[in-house]
Amino acid sequence: MPASKYDIYAEQGSTLKLHLQLKTRAGVPIDLSGFTGEMQVRRSVSDGQVLLYITDSAVIGGGATGEFTLGTGVTGSGGILWGIGLTGATGSTGSLLIKVDATTMSYVPEGKHFYDLKVTNTLGEVQWLLEGMFEVPAQVSRTT
Repeated sequence: MPASKYDIYAEQGSTLKLHLQLKTRAGVPIDLSGFTGEMQVRRSVSDGQVLLYITDSAVIGGGATGEFTLGTGVTGSGGILWGIGLTGATGSTGSLLIKVDATTMSYVPEGKHFYDLKVTNTLGEVQWLLEGMFEVPAQVSRTT
């Protein structure tokens, strides 16, 4: 099944909280028990640098540079609740919570970027769930 299209509008410098309820075409919530999640945001689909890397246990951003190569970057604050919480973290089957702290979001460059979101089950089978634009307007209020 191809990934669904969903565009995200995320404000620079604000905490991002995105709650999704994943259902089959028949409207039945999808059980995500035992799955892990991963989301990447890049300036373009072919860009070698990453703007945000979000998993079920971490959020990694580019810090002051805004971009980074996978395996490097700056860890956002928080713990398992920062990132993708599957099933239990949001309290119902099929629920997906994506959360990124305000400091990490303040370093995401303004612009229309691209993202995708995948989940992997305990057998290592990968399912691409979502893809689309990740639009970040410029932050006017700053400390400097």
